[in-house]
Amino acid sequence: MTYIPVVKDILPSINLVLNLLQTTKYTVNLPTHYLHGNIFEVEKNDREYSFNASSKVQKGLQTHKEIQFLRDEVVELKSSDHKLYIEGKYLLVNNISYDDDYNKLFSGSINSFSSAINHEDINNKYLRMIIPGIDKNNFNLHQFKHLYFTTPKKQHVDYLPVLFSGSEYHIYKCTSDKKEYLIIDCVNKETLVSFQKKCFNILLTYGFITGKLIHDECFILSFSDGNMVKPEGFLYHAMRASVITNQPTFTSNPFSVNSDIDFEREDDGQIKKSVVDALYEGMDDFPRDVFSKLAELFYTEEKLQRAALLFIQSHITSLEMRIPNYYVAIEAITGYISSSIATGKKSLAPIKDAIIANDLIKQIKEYALKLKAEKNLDDEMFNMEILEKNINKLNAPPNADKLAESFTHLGYTLSDEEKKMLKDRNTFLHGSFLKTIDDDVAFREALHVGLRVHFLIAVALLKLAGFSGKIINYAQLWSHITEKILVEERLVKI
Repeated sequence: MTYIPVVKDILPSINLVLNLLQTTKYTVNLPTHYLHGNIFEVEKNDREYSFNASSKVQKGLQTHKEIQFLRDEVVELKSSDHKLYIEGKYLLVNNISYDDDYNKLFSGSINSFSSAINHEDINNKYLRMIIPGIDKNNFNLHQFKHLYFTTPKKQHVDYLPVLFSGSEYHIYKCTSDKKEYLIIDCVNKETLVSFQKKCFNILLTYGFITGKLIHDECFILSFSDGNMVKPEGFLYHAMRASVITNQPTFTSNPFSVNSDIDFEREDDGQIKKSVVDALYEGMDDFPRDVFSKLAELFYTEEKLQRAALLFIQSHITSLEMRIPNYYVAIEAITGYISSSIATGKKSLAPIKDAIIANDLIKQIKEYALKLKAEKNLDDEMFNMEILEKNINKLNAPPNADKLAESFTHLGYTLSDEEKKMLKDRNTFLHGSFLKTIDDDVAFREALHVGLRVHFLIAVALLKLAGFSGKIINYAQLWSHITEKILVEERLVKI
């Protein structure tokens, strides 16, 4: 069947964003406020807007309250092109000075604004998120099973469809005047809150796979019809900073992890076909359905979302912080598996018969209460409430066993080394595992552990989404740093 691409006219959206990015003079429209009628010059800076303004100095002690805005107060800024509505909590004064004409000069930042009070014109609409000014190397869909749409000028633009229950999203990149824009569309009507959450989890999924979590700031535009040509409303919001780790979990290009190897070549200098074929064996682009499943898991399961965030952000932290975070992430994932997937499966509890276990727990509680009474101990000397909580967990399986068993449910067989690392997690969760800052042996060993746990997190999340294929084995790839002699592949099939 011939693929018939959809058509998207992105230019009006880009033009609106470009217009909003221009330095503009706005008039304050807030009759109850001292600054009503004053001019704010608003300029776009890095990841936020700034403003400059002035007002006449009031007589008396200068508390500057007259130029502050209440948190819930909505300030309207008007220009010939737009009206911006800003909640007071997003409009912050941070610099104040005076000139010779008794004027108070002040400036500050604006972290969010919209085209209507209470976001009335961007709720339950067709919505588009635009992240401006991204680095062209931080986003592409070359290694994903993407589709493409066309523009009115017959340009082809790659996009990745992402399916949530009841809604379809498209993520893609648009280039205009040599500037790059990351765009996410919802092709169904969506509430603003749901749209924002789903967009974040799409970006989180892309970041988990590629090692590039793009965030920073965004514009959200609204449309009344599904063609999404002429924007009606807009919202700007500054977000958390992007995290660019350059540590992807997946690649469809085997040469990206083998750039240091001089492969056998033909007389003309080209790598032998047999070598290339062997490298690409079992390699494929990342499947769309797995991407969608990951995004939906992150959206619906807070534990998995938190684990993915910890995973990405820990890549760029110190080793002392990275490894504990990895273990926290893997415990969050396995906690989800044990509570949502492994229920009803083989019990890992020390006492398999629940009736016997409950009877033992009951007897221990009764003996504890009897002992407290016999010794005439008060609650300070014998805190039964705390003791009872621990007694109730008497038959709980060891965490290490739960961690290991989770991988069994996912169909992944742990090596003896991986099992040991799961058991030894307390060494890294509590206390210092690097004795001195220049303990090179301890550093290399800890780095190796971190890379192994990094791999297990990737395995767990990808297998939960139904992935089957090759992923990057950093323990082998970075073995020249850890000085471990490993007989393994740099790309491992899971």
